[in-house]
Amino acid sequence: RDKWHILTEGEDLPPPIKSFRDMRFPDCVLGALREKGIHKPTPIQIQGLPAVLSGRDLIGIAFTGSGKTLVFTLPMVMLALEEEHKMPIQRGEGPFGLIMCPSRELARQTWEVAQHFSKSLVAAGEPELRALCCIGGSALKEQMDAIRPGVHMVVATPGRLKDHLAKKRIRLDLCRYLCLDEADRLIGEANFEEEVRATM
Repeated sequence: RDKWHILTEGEDLPPPIKSFRDMRFPDCVLGALREKGIHKPTPIQIQGLPAVLSGRDLIGIAFTGSGKTLVFTLPMVMLALEEEHKMPIQRGEGPFGLIMCPSRELARQTWEVAQHFSKSLVAAGEPELRALCCIGGSALKEQMDAIRPGVHMVVATPGRLKDHLAKKRIRLDLCRYLCLDEADRLIGEANFEEEVRATM
């Protein structure tokens, strides 16, 4: 932690892990990381991934471009895979994981990361994990078509998500993983506090 300038708070923290292989990700996920040119974890990933993968709550603060998106997206994909193996998702069910973003652009980027890992798992013979990008301004019919067969992961802006929840198109009774991306923006300048509270 001293070497990487990682500052931590909390009790019984999992140790930092310096390689993705030692974090016990499957080979196809390691391959998907290499495809994106990612060979070694960044400081936030070295400490953040072991914390999230061990089921701990985490507030992570790091510079732009430091790899935060991977810290909260990859564990959601792995949790969805684990849950799908235990009991496959049925029509109209899901999600297991939810990421809320303050802007459409961020939501789309995060969804693309989740899709990238999902495709690599399918190519390796794992079950298909469906991810929904739930944002305003995109066709509602497309989102409904994605929700209907059951969805494993949702990346959403709070306004559109609140609308889906209010109309009972999405239910969070199976949801075990929640991330607020750029939480300070969500609550502060984007002013989504009411929607975030409603979702919680």
